[in-house]
Amino acid sequence: MQVKVEKQPKSTIKLEISIPAAKVKDAYGEVLTEVAKKSTIQGFRKGQAPINLVEEKTETSELYGEVVNKLLETYYPQVLKENKISPVSNPKVEIKEFDLEKDFEFTATVALKPEVKIKSGYKSALKKLWGETQKEHEGHDHEVHLHTNDVISTLVEQSELEVSDILVDEEVNRMFSRMIQQVQAVGMSMEDFLKSQDKSVEDLQKEYKKSAEDGIKAEFILDHLINEEKVAVEESEIDAMIGAVGDSDAAEKMNSPTQRWYIKSILAKNKLLEMLMEEAQGKETKKK
Repeated sequence: MQVKVEKQPKSTIKLEISIPAAKVKDAYGEVLTEVAKKSTIQGFRKGQAPINLVEEKTETSELYGEVVNKLLETYYPQVLKENKISPVSNPKVEIKEFDLEKDFEFTATVALKPEVKIKSGYKSALKKLWGETQKEHEGHDHEVHLHTNDVISTLVEQSELEVSDILVDEEVNRMFSRMIQQVQAVGMSMEDFLKSQDKSVEDLQKEYKKSAEDGIKAEFILDHLINEEKVAVEESEIDAMIGAVGDSDAAEKMNSPTQRWYIKSILAKNKLLEMLMEEAQGKETKKK
C-alpha cells in the first residue's frame, strides 16, 4: 500500500492511497463468498450455489460497490493509525477508478483539530464586556449579569484559529436539514418560507456558514481553555446529572460510555464559562 500525506490550508489533510491489485482481488473474493452465503438461487439451497453461478447472477455494480466499501473500511483506518492521524470529521472520499486488474486508488480529505491561539488579554476583554454590560443596564432594578453567548462571542473575537471547510460544510448541511424539517412540520413550502423571510437560498447559506464557523470555533476554543484552566469534572457529577433525569429508561441510555463523555464535556464547558464570568464580574459579584 502506498500513501501520500498532503497538508492543506485550514487544518485539513489530504491522503492519496493506492491499494495493490492483488489486495483488490482478495477483497473481491471475500465479498463474493459473503454474497454466496446469503444468495438464494433456484435449484440450490440458500448459500449452497456455486460461486461462479452466484457471480453470474449478481449485478456487477453491486459486487464492485461492496468491494469498494470493504477496501475503504479496511485500509482507511489502517492509514490513519500508521500515520498517527486523528481526524475530527468524516472523510471526503474520491475514487479515481475501479478495476479488478488495477491498483485501487482513492483520496480521503479530512479535517484536523486546529491550533488555537488565544490572546493573553482575553480575560481583560471579558472584564471590559462586564463593564459595558453594567453601563448598558445602569439604573435598571433587575439583576445584571453576563450572558454566555456574549462571553463566547468575545472569546471567538480574542482567538486565532482556522477551521476546515469540511467541518463548516457538514454543519451548514445539518442546519439546512433541520430548517427544512421545521418548515415542513408547519406545512409550509420552502418557497413560501423564503418569501416570508425576504431571503434567497444564497442569503441563508451565507448566514448559516457564518453561524456554523463561529459555532465550530467556539467549541475548539472552549475545549482548549478547559485544558488550559485544568477544569475537572468528577464521575460523581456525571452520575448526579444522569440521576436528575428521573426516568430510569432515559437514565440507562445516558449511562453509556459515549453519553457519559458527552455529559462530561457539557459540564466542563459550563464550569469553564461560569468561572470566566465570575472572574470577569469580580469576587464581590461572586459573593452576592
